[in-house]
Amino acid sequence: MRNSKKIILLGVFFSLIILSSLNSNNIVRGQEYSYSLLLVPDVTYEWSVTTLSVVGSASTSFLDYGDETISQGDTLSAKILLDVNETVIGDPLQLLNISNVWVEFYLNGVNKSTNVDDIGLFDLSWMGLGSYYFLEPTLYTNSTGAYDNFLIYHNSYAEVNYEGRTEIKEYAYYELEIEKVVTSTKLSKDTWSINIDYSEEETIENFRNPDNWFKDFTTETLVAELRFNRETGLATYMQYTYSWHRIHEVEGSLDNDAESVDLLIESTQLPTSASYEWSFAVVGLIVFSIVMVRRKRK
Repeated sequence: MRNSKKIILLGVFFSLIILSSLNSNNIVRGQEYSYSLLLVPDVTYEWSVTTLSVVGSASTSFLDYGDETISQGDTLSAKILLDVNETVIGDPLQLLNISNVWVEFYLNGVNKSTNVDDIGLFDLSWMGLGSYYFLEPTLYTNSTGAYDNFLIYHNSYAEVNYEGRTEIKEYAYYELEIEKVVTSTKLSKDTWSINIDYSEEETIENFRNPDNWFKDFTTETLVAELRFNRETGLATYMQYTYSWHRIHEVEGSLDNDAESVDLLIESTQLPTSASYEWSFAVVGLIVFSIVMVRRKRK
């Protein structure tokens, strides 16, 4: 998909999860991440693909699930095979170590893989919200104590409300680009959620060469929301709507192209609501300095 160069450049995105823990923070003596104590062998969690439609040639590798591609109405399951905390030993990157077989992924009840690299949904960076994974630590510990990891994410997150406009007017040439991005987070009793609303419009009219003129109008939008269950650290709600539309006109010819993806995945077992927000004034909160190391893309 033509994920906008702007989305990548606005490293604005993020501050993010904030991190995302699995990004991951350097693990040093006296500093580590812990996962929910509920993530023990033989526990299975389940999600439903509530909505899924793809138009055009938009790239959708994130929909790969083992040797298949998910569809609307599918049921996705993850069965824990090993105690997650014993697997990671404080370092979230161990969940990505192919030698650690800690989970089985099922599609409509059929075992598809034990390798997270085979599951496009495991790495949630395609949502444009940062380098998240469907399972996040719930506790961060350093020399000063143990802290709610999602509370740290929430208090560290810098919300964005940006609008940019670039206009060029020259002889027989006109170009206008308008870009908007709004990001926000919410922390409720059960969930922590992050949101993005991004749009871009670009207009070009080039009449410099009367025999080879063209007009181009392109729009791109991305609206996404990701929610994590604070008790388990699991992603419970993934809503993603992307669209790209281009009208390209040259003398005697008109191209009208469109691409889009509309996706909603919801947990069938865990709370997904983000109906209200807790306002956390920083009361006695310790300022953390967290060094991030970006994981290599697959």
